[in-house]
Amino acid sequence: MLKDFDIEKMIEQYGDMVYRLALIHGNTKENAEDIFQEVFLRLVRYRERLQSEEHVRNWLLRVTINCGRTYRRKWMTNQTLPLDETLAAGENREQSEAELRVYLAVKSLPEKYRTVIHLYYYEELSVAEIAACLKRREGTVKSQLARGRELLRKKLNNDYIRLD
Repeated sequence: MLKDFDIEKMIEQYGDMVYRLALIHGNTKENAEDIFQEVFLRLVRYRERLQSEEHVRNWLLRVTINCGRTYRRKWMTNQTLPLDETLAAGENREQSEAELRVYLAVKSLPEKYRTVIHLYYYEELSVAEIAACLKRREGTVKSQLARGRELLRKKLNNDYIRLD
């Protein structure tokens, strides 16, 4: 169990990571905020089970992915929502047109590729960390990264050759 559990500290430390991952799994800012809130509510409920800081980070990543899946399954079934391109730019920084294009291409990938690409490039997790977080073998994560990169190359018409 964590000794000095402070939810505000956890939100400050991991909030951006959770929100970015929630944006990948929700199509709108509002959906991402709902997922974000659900993740941190669960953190408060289950804090006694968490062993260490490293465990908290992996737990948050896993719960965010699961909440995103649940949210999509529960609320998005058979609904089409407009993709708000301003989401990709974020609130605190401007992105170039190329960055926005890459972000939207990543969002359009199938979930298994989108998740590993996001964790690897945006959250800068290693293959081993991703495998541990997603409870997959490292070889599986490497394959999904390679296939995800190939799909991105095709989506981006080979404009960005070096993705690794």
